[in-house]
Amino acid sequence: MPGISIKHSITINDADMLAKLAQLVDRMDNPVGFYQNVGEHMLNSLRDNFEKERAPDGTPWKPLKPATVKARERKRLTPITILRARGRLAGSFNLRATIEGASLGSPVEYAAIHFLGGTIKKAARQHTIYQHYDEKSDTLDQKFRKKNRSNFARDVTIGAHEITIPARPYAGVSKDDEKIIFGIADDWLRG
Repeated sequence: MPGISIKHSITINDADMLAKLAQLVDRMDNPVGFYQNVGEHMLNSLRDNFEKERAPDGTPWKPLKPATVKARERKRLTPITILRARGRLAGSFNLRATIEGASLGSPVEYAAIHFLGGTIKKAARQHTIYQHYDEKSDTLDQKFRKKNRSNFARDVTIGAHEITIPARPYAGVSKDDEKIIFGIADDWLRG
């Protein structure tokens, strides 16, 4: 196969320069520190996306449906923040830096469906609901109660249905992140 190969030897007699080159080679052979710094920046960027309720590219997340806001109000949760009713998802992310890269992850089982969006298919099921019956007025309170606070129980069938979750991307690399990562790389290589 035609081609060209050039070999060149450089002799360095400067001890300080040799030490700096050895340090640079060592840094390149073990980039965990670099990936740790990048991962920490990306974790902060992800938290910022939750706070601003937007994708890494700046696109705002789809707002909550009115029914979701009302349900949160009934449960005395924060009614208007997206993906942060209790803060479990937003506070669950962790960082892992290795010699091969950095990764952010969450152990929360619903993290992927909120990031990617999708449809959840719920099968039909039987359920017992608990309510309160008032004998004096002969009325059945339509509010659901805990079993120990009710005096009336009935079995109901909940039909099969689907729940559509819109995609709300919270992780990724924005243009600003790219610039910062290049700066992190430059700082890291300079030592």
